[in-house]
Order: sequence, then structure tokens, then C-alpha cells
Amino acid sequence: MATRPIRRAVLEPETIARVDRGGMRHIVASLPEHLAEGQRRALGTPAELKGAQRIFLAGMGGSGIAADIFAAWVADRSKVPLRVVRDYKLPPSAQKGDVLVSISYSGDTEETLAATAHGLKIGCKLIAVTSGGELRRVAKEAGAEVLEVPKGLPPRGAFGHLFGVLPGIGEDWVYGDLRGELERSIVHLKDLRMRIAPDVPFRKNRAKLLAYRIKGRVPVVYGAGSLASVATRWQTQLNENAKVLAFSSELPEADHNELVGWCEDPTAKRFVPVLLREAGETEEMRIRLDATAALMSKATKVEQVVDEDDQPLGRLLGLLHLGDYVSVYLAALRKVDPLPVKPIQDLKARLARPEKS
Repeated sequence: MATRPIRRAVLEPETIARVDRGGMRHIVASLPEHLAEGQRRALGTPAELKGAQRIFLAGMGGSGIAADIFAAWVADRSKVPLRVVRDYKLPPSAQKGDVLVSISYSGDTEETLAATAHGLKIGCKLIAVTSGGELRRVAKEAGAEVLEVPKGLPPRGAFGHLFGVLPGIGEDWVYGDLRGELERSIVHLKDLRMRIAPDVPFRKNRAKLLAYRIKGRVPVVYGAGSLASVATRWQTQLNENAKVLAFSSELPEADHNELVGWCEDPTAKRFVPVLLREAGETEEMRIRLDATAALMSKATKVEQVVDEDDQPLGRLLGLLHLGDYVSVYLAALRKVDPLPVKPIQDLKARLARPEKS
């Protein structure tokens, strides 16, 4: 009973607002609108294959996660192989005529600019997704298509704009009604937002409840199949918004190594496994994940998070949206402003002046 007043006081909307001075909660809440705006910006700009043998999506950090989620959604429906690139150059398989979608919110991401230059040198067909910067200049100079998204957001907060343009770009090289699927997912997200927003009371708000339960422990977020990319998003949002160490991993691979640590390391209680689940699991995956959770729960409390939407993209984005809210609420519990990321700024400054590092 003693903890009940603390829960209410810390996670009331007014208290969250006092901690979240930069307004990250508003950015998180705007995901459905950002997705719709991104889709609108991409109308009439499909990237035609015209003999391309491969599609490359280049991006890092908060920009790269848009590529990851898109690939997780459409990879098994792509007419040609699709690969996400997080490097200074494209893989050796890249050839003249392949499609390169370079995604950098700032337009100045070092690795993405280098991969873009490499792609142009090879003769790839470039499409740039950016708010400006050097990437916009390079793409314009090369006569490439540039899809500009609004400025003024932290890169991790621009996910909706960056992801929203991709269905329009990819409609020529992916089977299915990508626009229609995204529109239905936006409806799902708006409904979910009504149930996890800051004004929803603690006991009725699953995002607040989960943030409270994981506070003080190190989250390790697991996803199977397409949800592995969403697990990565949870990790990075917890890292940057809540300012905590968090990790992510993929099932079923983790069952072949990490499970031993969960079951036999006496310090396991310091960590909390968070299993992302979905209504569309295969029977074999359901049995595996149930067994994995049962074994882990012998050593520590396991959190299982499910999205019940009736389509794959709705489940992907629904779990992503939930994780974003959890990260903001955990920040509020820890009394840290979610917006600033000073260590990343310090790193960029050191890289810009290596002789002083």
C-alpha cells in the first residue's frame, strides 16, 4: 500500500511534463500523424526497378531503424533482394542499376554519406530521404530524387516521417497494397494511443505499468522474426530517452546461448527479459516462446508484451509505439529529461577533433 501514492504522483501528466522539459512525450504521441504526413510526401514517387537486381536501404541510428522496420515488414514480399546497410560502403554484391535509398534525418550522417558516395560511384539509382544537410546537396547534384521531411526533431523522433515515405517509394518493388496497410495501421496506433497516453491513469495504462516494473533493472528486449527490429527500437529508446543501459536480442537464436545465462547466472535478477509477442505467431514459435519464458522465470521476473492487431504492420508499429511510451515513462520515473543525448554530442565533437580526443 505504501507505494501506491508514489506511483500516482510520479506518473501523473503534470509530473511527467515537469521532467520531460523537451517535450519528447509530444513527439512520441505524434507517430500516427507523422506516418500519415510521410506517406503524403511520397505520393507519386515510386522507385522503379528497371532492371535493378537489389535494393539497399542505408541508414544509421534513429534513421536506420526506419529501414529495419520497413525491411522486416516487406522483405518476404520484395520482388528483388532487400538489404539494410549500416556501414561506410555498400556490400560487394552492389551493382550498377541497383536501387539505393539513403536515409539520414540530419543529412550529415558520416557513414550514410560514405555509403551514398560509394553507391553513386558504382552507378546505383539513388533516392535520398532527409531533412537537408550534405545528403540533400549530394543527391540534388547527382540528379537523384530527394524526399524531404520536416526539420526540428531529434532523429529518433523522426521515425514516423522517415518510415512513412518508404511505402510510396517501394510500391513498385514490393507485392501488396503498402499504402492501404499503412493507413489501417495508423488507425490502430491512434486507438492504442488513447489507452497509453499520459492522461490515462496508472492502473489502466500498460505502458506506465511496464515502466514501473522494469525500473531499477537492466532490460533485455527479445523479438522473434520481424519483431527483432522492434526489439532494437525498444533498446535504443530506453538507452536514449530513459538514459539506462538496455540490450536487445533475437529469438530463437538466443535460446542456443543466452538462455543458459538467464537460468544459471545468480545475478540474473538484476536484469529483466522483455519478450515481444504478437497475435500472428506460428504454433512452433508460440510453443518455443512459452517454454523460453517459463525457463527464464525461474531466475527472474519475465515481462511479455503482446500486440493483438490483425495485420503484421499494425503489430510491428503497435509494439514500437508502446515501447516509445515506456521509455518516456521510465525517464519520468528516473527524473531525467528524455530529449537531450549529451554523450552522443560529445562523441561527435571528439570525432570532429580526433587530435584532442
